[in-house]
Amino acid sequence: MQETEFLKLAESALIELADLIEIKDEKSIFDVEYSDGILNIEVFDQNQIYVINKHSASQKIWFSSPLSGAEYFAYDAKSQKWLDKNNRELKTVLISELTNNFNFKL
Repeated sequence: MQETEFLKLAESALIELADLIEIKDEKSIFDVEYSDGILNIEVFDQNQIYVINKHSASQKIWFSSPLSGAEYFAYDAKSQKWLDKNNRELKTVLISELTNNFNFKL
């Protein structure tokens, strides 16, 4: 994949995640900030931070969770999703953690 395509796809995915969480966070559980290709999601009362950013060298999205650790997600053109080595989707992994651990409702 060309770098410009990777950057466009990764940027779109990160903005989509940021928007989704901000819109659905009715109880103001999180502080969501997206800037320069880095998405930070801070859990206010837990003082925990998720960091999700694009990693251009590997053309993957790096996901760092205070609960499950770090993982890389590569774009799968066939499914048009960001998948880890176990075929788990980035959006699903993040939303599952937020829902199961911080009373976040999607």
